[in-house]
Amino acid sequence: MKKFRIILALIAPLFFTSCIIVDNTPGPNGRDGRAYFGVDYEHRAPYSYWDDNNAVPFNPILGEYYHTYPGVYEFEYFINREDYYYGTYEVWTNRGGIGGSHGEPGYDGSDTFLMLICDPDGFHEHASGYRGVVGESSEISKEPIVIERKFGNENYKITIQKANVKTRKANTPKYIEG
Repeated sequence: MKKFRIILALIAPLFFTSCIIVDNTPGPNGRDGRAYFGVDYEHRAPYSYWDDNNAVPFNPILGEYYHTYPGVYEFEYFINREDYYYGTYEVWTNRGGIGGSHGEPGYDGSDTFLMLICDPDGFHEHASGYRGVVGESSEISKEPIVIERKFGNENYKITIQKANVKTRKANTPKYIEG
């Protein structure tokens, strides 16, 4: 009996000091999706391509995606020494989900890919199977054309217009003008 009291004296404080802790701390948010942008052609390669996106090199490798950041960027692509298309494209990223209770992490945002197809008969783009064609090579549009898609994780906006160096000065760097 004496041994039982000693064991009880040693173990009893452990039972009275233990408690259950419920942790409702939210988990970490999911990773935001990454954005990728590229330039390509289907019928004839552009004479030159330029944009003000620092992630895309001057005259980029056609068909290659470049990791980029969200924003609105200006571009120009020449179809010959005088005629070109110019405009803007907007890149979005998909946000990651908010972390759940009990430390569960949020879902990761999906990556976005935008490939601009620069052909002589007009600009079109590929994004998740959607294709749009803009312009005719024989006419110079006086109004810009806007292509916008906001559906689920597919978000992009492109504004494009055809021009000629005789009617509008190009923004391309001087070292490629000739």
